[in-house]
Amino acid sequence: MMRYDGHPCGINHARGFTLVELLVAIMILTLFMTASMGALRIASKSWAAGIDRADVTEEMRSVSDFLRRQFAQLPPLTIGEGNDERIAFSAEHKQMRFVAPAPQYSHGAGLMTYMLAAERVDGRETLTLSYAPFDPGSDDFGAPLNADRVVLGTGFDAISFHYYGAEMQDESPDWKQSWRDDAERYPHAIRIRTRTELGSGGWPDLLYTLRPGERS
Repeated sequence: MMRYDGHPCGINHARGFTLVELLVAIMILTLFMTASMGALRIASKSWAAGIDRADVTEEMRSVSDFLRRQFAQLPPLTIGEGNDERIAFSAEHKQMRFVAPAPQYSHGAGLMTYMLAAERVDGRETLTLSYAPFDPGSDDFGAPLNADRVVLGTGFDAISFHYYGAEMQDESPDWKQSWRDDAERYPHAIRIRTRTELGSGGWPDLLYTLRPGERS
């Protein structure tokens, strides 16, 4: 006797998904897609932040190298005559003026009067450099007239300059926030400090050593 266990007409029907199983699969797929998109956004932000940090680092390195070259070539010049004679260096907490050789990219020769300054623009501080040919016959050592101006760095909450040394021969060296107009000596070192985000961040402190020089 033949036993028959199949379905009518000999056709086997596969069991389909229930509605609950389909909803669970859709939910798992949705969670997977959400996690993938979140990871992609994080990776994208990390990539962009890495590029921004690299740009900031490169900007800081270029500025630091340029200023190091200029400060290393600072000649011990004096301006004025007699009782009005003074070193060709004037410095405050937010700006400094000095004389150094013309920058290499200008293809010029001779000395330039430079003014490095922290300028406030739209509530933030910008590091700028202005320069013009040095006039050895002038008794005025103010801001250079008809100067070219370049922006060295932007977006800082604060920029400050600090000077180490002894202004007069009978003084002991110390850090100062300004340098006397009648100083007998140039500072031994200059520090540029930048800050962002309420006191943190910014560039690392830029520290430069100057050649010893004093008024004869």
